Amino acid sequence: MIVITLNNIKNLNTSLQVGDMIYATSTSQAPEDLYNTPAIGPGGPVSLGVNKLVGILRRITIDGTDVILDVDDSGFGNSYTPVANDFLMFSKYDQTDGDVNGYYAEATFKNNSTEKAELFSVGSEIIINSK
Repeated sequence: MIVITLNNIKNLNTSLQVGDMIYATSTSQAPEDLYNTPAIGPGGPVSLGVNKLVGILRRITIDGTDVILDVDDSGFGNSYTPVANDFLMFSKYDQTDGDVNGYYAEATFKNNSTEKAELFSVGSEIIINSK
């Protein structure tokens, strides 16, 4: 498990959610050559502009202006551990991230209020997960 702490975050992307793939890329260059020499990271040379897989986001904790991301790096072989000043990005893990998977769904709605209530709309994200 990799724990990434982001300090002084004012606007966290609202699309980020548990289950997303986290990637990182280096934003610094090795001081000896500012042209085509790879930067040196904790695991050796890091090519600039190359997205490195960190893992799958398992938990998001918000503590004031700090955001703590717990990223599962198991099962990916050579996952990358981000360092200070890396650029972090995310993507949705796959097309099965929808609300309903499979061929059949059932929903039950209950109202515990003693006052009149109306259900205006019910929606779901449908993903085709087999062909």
